[in-house]
Amino acid sequence: MKKFVVLMVMTLLFLGTGGMLMAADGPHVEKVNDNLYVIQGLGGNITVLITEEGVLLIDAGNTRKDGETVLKEIAQLTDQPLKVILLTHYHSDHSYGLSAMPADVPVIATKMTAENLKNIEEVNRKHVIEVGYPKYFKEMEEYIAQNEGVNDEEVQKAKAQVEAAKKRLEAYKSVTLRYPDETFDKEKTIRLGGYTVRFFFPGPAHTNGNAMVRIEEMNILITGDNLFSGMFPYIDIRSGGDAMNLLKIVKEESEKDYAAVIPGHGPVVRGTEGLRDFARYLEYARQEVANAKEKGMTEEEAIEKITLEKYSGLAAPQYREFTIRAFYRAL
Repeated sequence: MKKFVVLMVMTLLFLGTGGMLMAADGPHVEKVNDNLYVIQGLGGNITVLITEEGVLLIDAGNTRKDGETVLKEIAQLTDQPLKVILLTHYHSDHSYGLSAMPADVPVIATKMTAENLKNIEEVNRKHVIEVGYPKYFKEMEEYIAQNEGVNDEEVQKAKAQVEAAKKRLEAYKSVTLRYPDETFDKEKTIRLGGYTVRFFFPGPAHTNGNAMVRIEEMNILITGDNLFSGMFPYIDIRSGGDAMNLLKIVKEESEKDYAAVIPGHGPVVRGTEGLRDFARYLEYARQEVANAKEKGMTEEEAIEKITLEKYSGLAAPQYREFTIRAFYRAL
């Protein structure tokens, strides 16, 4: 079964063109306050702000079906119409649900996010459909053929995984990438129903275009994937993610007095302790990598030997190496 496990892990990492193809296990709706909700379990966290003039949505889920689910959840929460959508960054687990959103509702994102959708996501999407999935299916067929009658229990598991992958492929193919209708460089302020929403780009961090959102009257920060709560983060160095600047941003934001912080992944955090925890993790990882480089370790040696043991309890341990790679290349 070792080969099967390795194939599955490699494929899951590969299929998530942003590094994370999140399985939908939701939705789970968390109420932050009377007018603010977070939908979880559809990829990255999705934030819904309800105002007397309409709904502001932040991110949209991992598939077209997820986007449709988001619209149904909004309808359960309010009769107000969807007015505007903010996209924090280009990764599929945040952006693919946009394909289900009404065409007359504008999508706003940073210029770099728009470029990444076109130059990275569109290219990778084509490769995943035409090369990635067919290669995976071929390898799995070979594995099943080799083990049929030898290890029937594992063969049945493999067949089930193939059937699940076929469903994921169909969901993947059903998505038409939705590009932003409006872009900005540094900051965009939206005023809706008495709320001031500051959509701002703090600099390259999780990606080279991940923007964050502050709802001024609520004193709420929505980080996109500049914060992973309770889990190892993914720093996308392929798209210009910057570990050192991420550390700087998280430290700066952790010094502010937020009522709550909504991460890109993981539970909502009251106050700023979640940001402080994340800053401590990043600083610890930075120092561990710096020590490894001082000892002359190569990048691969650092990944093999740095365990980040102090944070072994974090979820998604398969993403540990992304932090190490990002700091290794930044230092």
